[in-house]
Amino acid sequence: MGFFEEITSQIKNSDRPVIIFPQGTRVLPNERPSFKKGVARIYEELKIACQPIAINSGYVWPKKGSKQSKRTITVSILKPIEYGLNKDDFLRTIEKDIYEELNKIN
Repeated sequence: MGFFEEITSQIKNSDRPVIIFPQGTRVLPNERPSFKKGVARIYEELKIACQPIAINSGYVWPKKGSKQSKRTITVSILKPIEYGLNKDDFLRTIEKDIYEELNKIN
């Protein structure tokens, strides 16, 4: 079974969400790398809405260095992106929405 077939099977046979970190890794609070194209492919292949979430965990758990346990992580649940955009528009939309929110909460 291929990658997308496995994800499709999981979605159809479970109530559990698929969680994807489109940057591919944790990033520092002010880093703004381009999102990985795979997130757009998953959106297109699965033909489902996407629920973007912005999380500033880089302050607490940086990619390099030690955890800062006395800090607070903020999680923002953003407006869903309904299925129907092409891959490029989806990628631009999700990246813009998440980074605009991170600029507010950082």
